[in-house]
Amino acid sequence: MKVLYMSHRYHTNQNTIMKGWKENGHELCFISQYSGKIEDYTYVKPIVLGYGALFRLIDYVYVNLLFRKKANAIDMKLKCGWPPILKMRRIIREFCPDVAIIRERSIYSICMTAICRHYHIPTILYNLSPVWDVKFKDDFAHRLVRKLTPQYRMTPVDVVGISYEGKKKDRDSYWAPFLMEPQMAPEQRTYFRDGKIHIFCIGKYQPRKNLWMMVYAIEKLGKKYPLHLSIAGELSNRFHQEYYDEITTYVKEHGMEEQVTFYCNLNKGRVMSEYAKADLYVIPSTGEPASITVIEGMAFSIPVISGSDNGSANYIVNGETGYVFEDCNQQDLEEKIELIICDRERMKEMGRAAYAHVKENFQFDRYLGVVQEIMGQQKG
Repeated sequence: MKVLYMSHRYHTNQNTIMKGWKENGHELCFISQYSGKIEDYTYVKPIVLGYGALFRLIDYVYVNLLFRKKANAIDMKLKCGWPPILKMRRIIREFCPDVAIIRERSIYSICMTAICRHYHIPTILYNLSPVWDVKFKDDFAHRLVRKLTPQYRMTPVDVVGISYEGKKKDRDSYWAPFLMEPQMAPEQRTYFRDGKIHIFCIGKYQPRKNLWMMVYAIEKLGKKYPLHLSIAGELSNRFHQEYYDEITTYVKEHGMEEQVTFYCNLNKGRVMSEYAKADLYVIPSTGEPASITVIEGMAFSIPVISGSDNGSANYIVNGETGYVFEDCNQQDLEEKIELIICDRERMKEMGRAAYAHVKENFQFDRYLGVVQEIMGQQKG
């Protein structure tokens, strides 16, 4: 089967999916709008198609002149940017895919959907909106966009948090969880190096990632337990730099340099080596559409803690492979950390359960099954 992907960028967390396709004899083509700062092209090298000439001018004015002080101004292109249409059509025609998997609803994806429909290519939308939600937007604008993009959707988010109460299912949506190969079996790893409990955390140096919560937790719990926190964050603009400067200054001024280590822009190999050294992984973010790091940590046989406002929080078996804490609740975060670190033998047991959970529930056959089911719906 020939599979075409389109996304705003190629994210390294897609490697397991790309590897699965390749190992099962399928052919891949990946179109991206732009390239990120840190990407791993081991299994597929994307065609960076970019944007139409007129939009590039509009984007320059918007980002550098009109909203140059707005941190998220660069994200405007993700919804409003359009591709060089003729180049996109040529790529699709020449590759002639059996299915196209298109990321997000945007002008870019509307253009690609129209081309695929012209050539009678089945399309699947991929985004991070949950299958189960409190309310689905149904005004004219949203109905129109849904008409212009693929009808069927797959998403790695079944529900945000862990509760389904009061939520309804999107009938044309399918849950296709993030995938993760087992990385380090319990018997292969060493826990509690140097007698310390090593906690790992990943997140851009920005407020939404709640990295301050982790520093405060270590400051408090570190008085009772021998803890070390490693934070790996993206630092790629002046807003990240300001946040980084503030948090590192706090750590220095409070004498915590032996307890907290900061990393910037680590490549995937370095990130994996940090998981291998960790005893616990924590993602404290709020407003997290979905984070693959939840199962990355478990794949290294360590328990994981996530905030409840995370689309992959329910990947955690609460109390068995880790815990979910109440969104932005400092006290609850500290309590959940302490529930794990107070008993080292139980930490190891949770790590073993986490590793088994990844092996059983987050492999390529599950993802492939969802794609085939949606294609079957379209043929029917």
